[in-house]
Amino acid sequence: MEDGGYKSYCILKYEGNGNNTKERMKIMCETNDGFKISEKDLELRGSGEFFGTKQHGLPEFKIANLFEDIEVLKGVQSIALKIMNDDPNLEQEKNIKLKEQIKNKFKDRIEI
Repeated sequence: MEDGGYKSYCILKYEGNGNNTKERMKIMCETNDGFKISEKDLELRGSGEFFGTKQHGLPEFKIANLFEDIEVLKGVQSIALKIMNDDPNLEQEKNIKLKEQIKNKFKDRIEI
């Protein structure tokens, strides 16, 4: 990035005095790291639904604490990506039970 020679400013304006609002403003003032800001936002509002349009609250399908279990979740993500690369339709014998579990849990939401 080139420096344009001008100093930049950010002015934050908000309404309300709730604790979540104060926490959001605090993190915005403490850092310009988007990952830290989004992590705090996720902590404050919850992770939403696994599928669907709900944007806040605790998920109906809770599998882990997103903050405490991040390393485990990264490992599981790596395994899931490998399975999907090797067997995208989950047709191999070793993935049949996984496919059935997915069908049972999400039968009204996805087609597999």
